Amino acid sequence: MEISDNGRSGVVVYHEGINTISCYWEFCGGDTVASILIGDISEWNTCYPWAVGRRMDVLMRIAAEVVRQKAPTCSALIEDQLGFISIK
Repeated sequence: MEISDNGRSGVVVYHEGINTISCYWEFCGGDTVASILIGDISEWNTCYPWAVGRRMDVLMRIAAEVVRQKAPTCSALIEDQLGFISIK
């Protein structure tokens, strides 16, 4: 997985074989260090048909790897219905 930044935001790219998922992220304030926009379920199913039915598994992998690489003292909260991951 690659995490790039451009100032206060950037892109997280998750790889699974030849398939990829690209998510926008941005730094936040208060208790939330960063948010990763993952989109709603219908958008997910359209953009990533190879991952239909495995959304939560993939999101947990993305969240864990972002914490491991960039915020090891933080935790991740997956807001599936709202379509984002909060790093706190």
